[in-house]
Amino acid sequence: MKIKTKLHTDAVKEALLSLSDMEFYNTIHHWLDRISQKSWEAELLDEMQFALGYELESGETLQSYRNWDELMYAEPDCEDVYLIAPSPLKLRRYIDKMDSHSFYHNIIYLAGKAYGDGEMGYPPNAFCDGYEFLENLVASLRKNQPSQEKNHRSETFRIINQTQYNEGFFQVSEHWRTYSGGKVTDFVLLTSN
Repeated sequence: MKIKTKLHTDAVKEALLSLSDMEFYNTIHHWLDRISQKSWEAELLDEMQFALGYELESGETLQSYRNWDELMYAEPDCEDVYLIAPSPLKLRRYIDKMDSHSFYHNIIYLAGKAYGDGEMGYPPNAFCDGYEFLENLVASLRKNQPSQEKNHRSETFRIINQTQYNEGFFQVSEHWRTYSGGKVTDFVLLTSN
């Protein structure tokens, strides 16, 4: 990998991982949704989703499978199948552990397929280095980052306090967000009834 390509790749990874958990999760799913709108990309979409930790779940046995082959081998007559997305935390950890090469060939490839029409520049391919695309992708991701003030001590801000009773087994008691050292952390306090 060229040094310039690695620098651009690392900038995209940093921008993506600096999003809040929900914004990060929604961004990845937005890219997958854009790809799903292209009917000729159906098999490619499945491969991308399985590579990101999606699993198939049988509605009949509730067993999980990593791909279609495993499902069809174990339950050839199964007609009730659900695609289960990984949790935001699991997806974040998976992407965070990727080295630059894997991130480039998986996540940037995913974004390139989502925006392959050139609206953000042309993604990397055999004929184009894709640097304009990568720069625009970083700029787009940074627009969605939570605003932060620099050179201030760590602070905690309440987002929501519980206002009504929830009849579920767990209820959300409090949400809050902290800013520290350029990092944003969202917390949720769950209590049982």
